[in-house]
Amino acid sequence: MRILSTKTYITLTALCLLPTSVSLAQDDVERRQSVLLDSVVISARRHTDALKQNTPGSYDWNMQQLDLLPKIFGNADPIHYAQMLPGIQTNSEYRCGINIDGCDNAHNAVTISGVPVYNVGHLLGFFSIFNGSHFKKMNIKRAATNGAYPNRIGGTLDMTSFLNITDSLEGEYSVGLISSQGTMRTPLGRNTSATISIRGSYLNLLYGRWLKADNTQIYYQFGDANVSVIHKFSEQDRLLIDFYTGIDNAKFNEANYMAKIKAKWGNTTGAIHWLHDGQKWSSHHSIYVSSYHNHFRLQMEEAEGRMPSYITDFGLKTNSKWRQLSFGGDVVAHFIRPQTIYADNFYSDITSVPDRQNAMETSVYADWKQPLSASLSLNAGTRLTLWHIDKHNFKSADPSITLQYDNNKGLKMSVGWFMRHQYIFQTGFSDAGLPTEFWMSTNRSNKPQYCNGITAGASVYFGKRMWQLSADIFFRSMYNQIEYSGSMLDCLNASYDLNNYLLHGKGRNVGCNIMLQKCAGAITGWCSYTFTRARRTFNEEGHNHTYPANHERPHELNAVMTWSTGKHLTIGATFVFASGTPFTAPVSASILNGNIIATYGKHNANRLGAYGRLDVSVNYKWKPKHAKERGINFSVYNATAHRNALFYRIDKQRDGDFAVRPVSFMLDMLPSLSYYCKF
Repeated sequence: MRILSTKTYITLTALCLLPTSVSLAQDDVERRQSVLLDSVVISARRHTDALKQNTPGSYDWNMQQLDLLPKIFGNADPIHYAQMLPGIQTNSEYRCGINIDGCDNAHNAVTISGVPVYNVGHLLGFFSIFNGSHFKKMNIKRAATNGAYPNRIGGTLDMTSFLNITDSLEGEYSVGLISSQGTMRTPLGRNTSATISIRGSYLNLLYGRWLKADNTQIYYQFGDANVSVIHKFSEQDRLLIDFYTGIDNAKFNEANYMAKIKAKWGNTTGAIHWLHDGQKWSSHHSIYVSSYHNHFRLQMEEAEGRMPSYITDFGLKTNSKWRQLSFGGDVVAHFIRPQTIYADNFYSDITSVPDRQNAMETSVYADWKQPLSASLSLNAGTRLTLWHIDKHNFKSADPSITLQYDNNKGLKMSVGWFMRHQYIFQTGFSDAGLPTEFWMSTNRSNKPQYCNGITAGASVYFGKRMWQLSADIFFRSMYNQIEYSGSMLDCLNASYDLNNYLLHGKGRNVGCNIMLQKCAGAITGWCSYTFTRARRTFNEEGHNHTYPANHERPHELNAVMTWSTGKHLTIGATFVFASGTPFTAPVSASILNGNIIATYGKHNANRLGAYGRLDVSVNYKWKPKHAKERGINFSVYNATAHRNALFYRIDKQRDGDFAVRPVSFMLDMLPSLSYYCKF
């Protein structure tokens, strides 16, 4: 039996809402001799290199080519398009994270030049923390194919800054109805340049009426800034200084119950990188700090509660490559403050402050790539890790082996097996990347998570490389998984102990993906289908229960299309249609002392309705005399006004009976208009 008070439901509702040609240059040179040539016809197709698939399950994105993709809210967001790839999913508008090959959001490592960031979303996932114009490229790997892969059992997503030196001022800015942003690259000397990017939102000015659920208003703002400085010592050696900071603020007022909810969260990272790129020897050394914090506050007539948490890393990393050998390691000091409860009510004052967790992570790795023939190669490696916390040591050895085939004619195949351990985990009242979730370290009570995985896939170009077809399968067995079984109501008990509400179990992910990509021509894009089964088994009350993971979407169809009608006009669209995510449905309800008491059925035995969304954009650009490019973008988010349910709530009807009804965050389509300029 689970008890859901009316006041508690307000809180949980708020949490869910808080937080997604070829030109021939002719030399102008006089010819001393006249040459008579036959007529030559030169033709070329427009080829986009925005997305490249290095191997099955590994993607490289050129951020400067994102303009070729549809802009939503006037913004070509990297994470938005990553979620449209096969094997990479998110389950609703309010999710800030990504699920790769059925893994939880916290199973994946998201980094800036190898530096971890612990929350990737602004505005409930509509925007990511990554300003695409600030970065050179984005790399995605869906599985641990080598020893350099970090200690995560899911995938990786890494954003890379510009490494070249600019000799003139350049950049771009855009002004829209939701947010504005600007990026500037400027020289700071002969061998030094800087890239500076800022963004800010004013969402409620024009879109306030859309930001509500059950006629309750939500106030939301975000902002972020990036600074990157690159200095070239020589053709082989560079120094990169990277900085990022971002903040989200949200407020939710429920007048009927006199409840006020405030949330504030954000990331800050700073790093110094030394990069050496020689003919035989290359290396990348980094020293960094990364911090994520969140503050959640609930104020009601009878009670007030706060729930802050944070995680801060100080790290040193080194990666080197010499011929076929790659090796390196890292040392990271983790300072973690898990869930902390401060509550005042009529009955008692509650303070639940768990011990701060100070952990030291030390890892080394080595990889060897051995060519077996002109087309076949074998990559084998291992990663060794020592995790120290509270006088306890945890050790792991994670091998990986991958066999790759590339005939250099457009056909690539690979098959691999890997093991990986993970020593930090995220849990809380949801798994959507919201500020009520918190990070914890492996300790004596919570063992390291680990997995065994197998991947296999193939890709082939055809039609003179205008088309690419790829397909892959994956399987993961995961152990020591953790899930939070409590609620806000449990936190208000004076005897509350976090460890009593952590369930331990295992998981299994299995699935397949297929993608057809059109790489050249006036119309470019891709269409993909993903099948995923993500199951979790936990022991509750002495019995093992197996059920779908909270984010499981068994079937998902994605499509991205861009049509360049000429030099000025580009029309784009993105489409997603997917199975609904699981939820636990109540089987009965009653009222006791003004609170709704519900009895729930089997965990995650029900599903929300199918998810569908069509986004469209129209972009018109021109080239004025005093700028590289100017343009106007018009986009519509959820063009079909499809009402996708976020969750279900229990309502008391006039006849005294109870009904379960869906709650949607956005009820209508969201149009947006923006102006941009590149100089």
